[in-house]
Amino acid sequence: MNRQSLRVQWAQLVVLSGIHFLVDMFGNMLPAIVPVLRAEFAITLSTAGLIMAALSFASNGMQILTGRMRADKTSPLFLHAGLILAASICLIFLAPKSLGGVALLFVFGIISGSGIAVAHPEGLRAIHTLNQIPSALSTAVFMTSGFFGFASGGMISALLVSSYGLKGLWPLVVCPIGAIIALVVARVHLSIEDVGPQAEGGRPQPEPGALPFWKVLGIGLPAAVSTTVIQQLTPTYLGELGFGLTFGGFSTALFGWGGVVGPFLWAAIAHRKGGLTCSTWAFLLSFPFTVLYLLFVRHSAAPWLLFGVGFSAMSAYILTITLARHAYGVSLGLRMALIVGGTWGIAMVVFLILAAIADRVGTGPILWLTPAGYLLSGFLGLWMLRQHPESARCRRTAPALEPSA
Repeated sequence: MNRQSLRVQWAQLVVLSGIHFLVDMFGNMLPAIVPVLRAEFAITLSTAGLIMAALSFASNGMQILTGRMRADKTSPLFLHAGLILAASICLIFLAPKSLGGVALLFVFGIISGSGIAVAHPEGLRAIHTLNQIPSALSTAVFMTSGFFGFASGGMISALLVSSYGLKGLWPLVVCPIGAIIALVVARVHLSIEDVGPQAEGGRPQPEPGALPFWKVLGIGLPAAVSTTVIQQLTPTYLGELGFGLTFGGFSTALFGWGGVVGPFLWAAIAHRKGGLTCSTWAFLLSFPFTVLYLLFVRHSAAPWLLFGVGFSAMSAYILTITLARHAYGVSLGLRMALIVGGTWGIAMVVFLILAAIADRVGTGPILWLTPAGYLLSGFLGLWMLRQHPESARCRRTAPALEPSA
C-alpha cells in the first residue's frame, strides 16, 4: 500500500479508538453516581451493586454469545448498534422513583451492557484490517483508548450529575450519532479471516507461528483475576488502613495510568522481540511490583508502585489480545469476544467469590493472593515458549485478509 492508504488506516484507527473510548465510558458511569441513585430510588448499597453487576455481566457475557455472529460480514453493523445501546444508561433519569423504576434501572444496565458487548468484537475485527500498522501498536492504541474511556466515565458522570442531577446525563446520548457518522466517513470495514490452506481432513491449516487460542486465553486468565481484585479491593483496603477516599482513588488511577503508558513501550519491544516473549516477561515483572506495593502499602509513595503494576500487567494483557488476533482454534470474532469479554467475565465471577471470603478474613489477605496470579500467567507463558518456540517472534503484520469491499 502507498502512503495515502497508511494515512487512511491511521484515520480509521483513530475513529475506532474513539468508539472504544465512548462505549467503555458508558460502562463505568454508574459507580460514581451510586450515592445519588441510592438517595433518589431509596435502594441499598447491595441493590446498587447488583445493578452495576448486571451491566458488567451483560457487557462481558454477551460478547461470547455474539462474537461468532456475522463472521462473514464486512459491514460494522454491531458497532452502530452497540454505540446506540451503550448510551441507553444515560436515560436512567426516565425511571420513576418506585419499585418499577428500580427494575427499569436493571433493564437499562442490561441494555447498555449488551451494547458494550457487541461493539468490542467487531471493533477488534475492524482493527484487524489495518495491516499497514503493526499489530501490537494498533491493539495498544485501541485498547488504551478504552482504558481512558473507562477511567473517564466516572468523572464525567459525577460532574454532570452533581451539577444537573440525573438529567445531566442525557446530552451524552447524542455522542453515538457523531461516532456513527465518523464510521461511515472513514469507511470502516471488518476483516473476514483468511483460514489459509486446508490440511488433511478439511480443517484449516494454522499459519506459521500461530498459537492455539485456548492456550493464549489460559495465559491471560490468572492475571485478569489479580487485576480485577486489585482494582476493586484496593480503595477499600486503603480505607481500612485509615487513608482518605481521594487517596484510594488516586492509587487506582495510577494503576490505570500505568496501563495507558506501558502498552506503547511494550508494543515497540514486541515488534522486535515477539508478542509471546514480551507478554510473558511483562506478566512476570508484575509480580515484584505487586509484592513491593503490598509490603509498603502504608507509605504515601506506595501508589507509584501500582503504576508499575499497571504498566506491566495491562501491557501483557494487551499483548495477549494481539496473540489472540493471530491464533487458531475458533473464529476471529469469537476469539476477540472470549479474550476480552470472557476473560474479564470469568475474572469477575472469581472476584465475587473472593469478595465473599474477604468479608470474613479481610481484604488484606485476599490482596496478597494477587501476586500469585501474575506469577502463574508468567509461568504459563514460559511453558508456551518451550512448547511453541516458533512463536517466540510474532509476525509484524496481520495475516492475509480478504478484501473489505
